Amino acid sequence: MKDIESITVTEKIVASENLMHKKQILRKYTEEIFKIDKTFFNLMDDIIVNEDQKGEIVEAMKEETKKLTTYNRNLLEHIDKRMNKIVQRLDEQVDEIKSQRMTITYENTPSA
Repeated sequence: MKDIESITVTEKIVASENLMHKKQILRKYTEEIFKIDKTFFNLMDDIIVNEDQKGEIVEAMKEETKKLTTYNRNLLEHIDKRMNKIVQRLDEQVDEIKSQRMTITYENTPSA
């Protein structure tokens, strides 16, 4: 009499690879945005402050520039934090895809 047996296993079909280095690539872009912002706000400061400009409009522009600087820095910091989480989740998802559930069915014939 033949017995049919099955076994289900999860097998890693591709080796794991750490993708956390990808966040450095993404961080390069946020650092570049920060540098451009800094250059722009320094230029604004040079024009407004170093040229000894005075008046309500100038004061309003200085205040708005400070607000934008703070907002942009906070936004870039938030992006960096989210980027870490996103890359980590991507790493986990890719690792999950590299495993495959398999069911092996075989005949078990008793020995005489």
